[in-house]
Amino acid sequence: MSTKHVEKIQTIQVEQAVRKKTLLEEAESRFCTEAAEQEAHLIAEVEETFMKLIEIREAKFMDMMDALEFQSSGLDDKAFSSDDDE
Repeated sequence: MSTKHVEKIQTIQVEQAVRKKTLLEEAESRFCTEAAEQEAHLIAEVEETFMKLIEIREAKFMDMMDALEFQSSGLDDKAFSSDDDE
């Protein structure tokens, strides 16, 4: 093999290595972008679920408070009515 052929082969090998590196970097970049998008989507879903759970807990708490208030007002009514009976 002549020196020219060796140089040409080396040049082709360098070009292939550069191309391979570029393709790997592009694939890594796409992967990172897709992963970030998927992560953002999952975070949004979790936040939405969390907010729904908070709304449910608030509603249950308000129902419990209403029941306690109703029960308390019923006890107050009984106390006042027993005072009236005396």
